[in-house]
Amino acid sequence: MYRFKGFDSAQCGDSMAALEAMVNAWMDTERPRIRHVSQSIRGNHILLSFVCEDTRELEQRVSLQSTATLPRFFDSDYADERPTGTRIPATPPPSH
Repeated sequence: MYRFKGFDSAQCGDSMAALEAMVNAWMDTERPRIRHVSQSIRGNHILLSFVCEDTRELEQRVSLQSTATLPRFFDSDYADERPTGTRIPATPPPSH
C-alpha cells in the first residue's frame, strides 16, 4: 500500500534547516521506503511530497508468508520416500 506524506516550509517558518530537521525526524522514525519525491513552490514556500510504501504492512505480509506451512514436497524427508505408483519402478540412486 502506498502512502502520501507532505511537508510545507510554512510550517517551520520557511527555515530550510527546520524543514530538513522535520523531514529527517520523519525518516528516522518511520524508515519509509520512498518511491517518489516531488518538490514544488507555492508562493514563497517549499512543498515536499513523498509517496512511500507502507513498510509495516509489507513486513506483516512477509512474516505471514514465512510462517505459512510449506507444501509436502519441501519436507526434507521427501527424497527418501519410495515411489507409490505401481508403474514407476523403484531404482536405486546411481553409484559414483
